[in-house]
Amino acid sequence: MKRKSNTLAMIRNAGRISLLTLACLAGVDSSLYGQNQNVATYQNPVIPGDIPDPTVIRVGKMYYAAGTTSDFAPNYPIYESTDLVNWKQIGSIFNEQPSWTSDSFWAPELCYHNRTFYVYYTAKRKGDRVSCIGVATTNDLRKGFTDRGIIIEWGNEAIDGFVFQDDDQKRYISWKAYGLSKERPIEILASELSDDGLSLVGKHFSLTRFDQGWKGAGDEGQCLVKHGEYYYMLYSVGGCCDNRCDYRVMVSRSKNLKTGWEQLPEPILQGSEVWKCTGHGTLVTTPDNRYFYLYHSYNATDFEYIGRQGLLDELVWDKTTGWPRFKNGNTPSVSAEMPFHNTQQVRDSVYFDNFLTDKNRLLWQWDLKNPKPEISIRKGLLSLATNQDGLAFTGISPKTGSYSFEAELAGQVAQSGIGIYGNSKNLLAFMAGHSKLILFQIKKGTKEILAEIPIPEIASISLKLKALHGRIYQFYYTTDQKNWIPVKMQNDYSVDGNFLPQWGVAMRTGIIVDGKAGDSGAFSSVKMSYKY
Repeated sequence: MKRKSNTLAMIRNAGRISLLTLACLAGVDSSLYGQNQNVATYQNPVIPGDIPDPTVIRVGKMYYAAGTTSDFAPNYPIYESTDLVNWKQIGSIFNEQPSWTSDSFWAPELCYHNRTFYVYYTAKRKGDRVSCIGVATTNDLRKGFTDRGIIIEWGNEAIDGFVFQDDDQKRYISWKAYGLSKERPIEILASELSDDGLSLVGKHFSLTRFDQGWKGAGDEGQCLVKHGEYYYMLYSVGGCCDNRCDYRVMVSRSKNLKTGWEQLPEPILQGSEVWKCTGHGTLVTTPDNRYFYLYHSYNATDFEYIGRQGLLDELVWDKTTGWPRFKNGNTPSVSAEMPFHNTQQVRDSVYFDNFLTDKNRLLWQWDLKNPKPEISIRKGLLSLATNQDGLAFTGISPKTGSYSFEAELAGQVAQSGIGIYGNSKNLLAFMAGHSKLILFQIKKGTKEILAEIPIPEIASISLKLKALHGRIYQFYYTTDQKNWIPVKMQNDYSVDGNFLPQWGVAMRTGIIVDGKAGDSGAFSSVKMSYKY
């Protein structure tokens, strides 16, 4: 009874069971959602998993999106879609980290100009670790971007770049500026861009001012659009990035880009019982001139354990007042009409890789604050090797909080296994090696052994974890690929991973090795299955 009561208590603390826990990863077992008589609908999120601060653009009939990766590399995954609902990752903005950066890769902003793709992105600078905005370009998104250096350094910090093109074809970049002075601690500033998009032109100007009675705090995540005779700016206020957040979207407008902005007093988008702390999005138009807002929000059950997920809602305009509003109300849609006819949302319940090709390698990430692990895929095996003494990890972002992840080990020099990774000082790992299984956690840098199980030297073993709401974990192993044996710790079969999420960053789940520099482990398959 003690094991059962402890587990149930942790589940209750993890939150209420959500009506919406969905996954979207390359894999098998696809199913169709949103068939409602003659009207097809989709369910949010449209980009499940951890994708804060999403940016979206349309080039021809194709849409492209990217989002914050913080301290996971490769930096900024790129997605494409033909319908704004079904998205596929096609690469990353940076395959190699820009030389001036240290960490904290936030808020990419994609643009397309003169047949060139641009990204304006935030990262901390080496040395002083001040957040600056850099710019990079490419002609082929699948090949990644070439960095062009810092374009904005301002006050104590500059983040959240956004580019807007006016009717006269002049382009402007706006950003959130910290620490201008004691009287002006935070503002959203803007400046004209040069034609090549690589430098600022003329004098900057302000789009928000606290000393003029603006309601809210921490204005950021802005996007601008011209509609009729007004310029409109959607932006977010409040706390963004943990379970105490109160993020919401405000809107202001002016007939003059550089002055005279008025704010609508109440938020036009805020959290609900299902989706919490909505904000930091980008507007994109369809060919028939409809407006859709791609933004992030926490699922109320899975919250920071899975991260800020990518949601989509349509923006419409009030013919009487001229102000915008969201078509389905001022909270995120749980479901909504598909943006395009003759399309349906597709979800995949299982991601499986037996490493016969490296087509899924772009899904895997690692901690950029550690030496990059050596990852190679050949003849049905993935080899993961350390570049320093200690742990090496690579993983993917889970798309719902309730899932299972398993890996088949194919031999190892070092201890090898599976894990859930917040950062190098906060992780859970279940590993095989040296005639034993070991389950341990590292919490705030301190390692604790949770269970040890002696096993014979065998040719093959598979390890599995089950997650509930991204927080409660159970671990299993099998030596015959049929019977999964649960791992019992001192008093329970479950581990509470409440210590794993870092501020603003969700965890990754994947494979891990532990040994001396150069030691490696081999994996013949991985499988992640989601519970809807």
